[in-house]
Amino acid sequence: MEAFITAWLVGEGIIIYRSVKTLKAPPGPGQLLLSSGVFVLLGLMASSPKARPLATTLAWGFDIAAFMNLWGTGKPKPGGSSWPPPQLPDTVILPGGKPGTSSSTTAPDLSGGVNVPDKGYSNVPHNAYGQPL
Repeated sequence: MEAFITAWLVGEGIIIYRSVKTLKAPPGPGQLLLSSGVFVLLGLMASSPKARPLATTLAWGFDIAAFMNLWGTGKPKPGGSSWPPPQLPDTVILPGGKPGTSSSTTAPDLSGGVNVPDKGYSNVPHNAYGQPL
């Protein structure tokens, strides 16, 4: 059980270090509470002699994962980031990504096959039966 408690303390230390390093402030109570909750559940699992090695391994695995997240994932690309992509011009219609070819300004028929007596498109919303709301 000593290795398990040590893993919990190391995990708390990693969380505190990360928070002080990035935010220049101690971590919020929720961060430590969530981490402690995970270790409490692993501690309950470790109370069984058969499951103790698995619980201890998982506890140290969480610590290793948190430790690996302290630093970046590598050097940035020399040409800069390609995210977010450039904004599309107004002539491109998605999902095809090709310029629109229709020069007509009439609105499409959105009636869905319902017999609508007045095909005029106004600012008045209609229900599925073509009746004004």
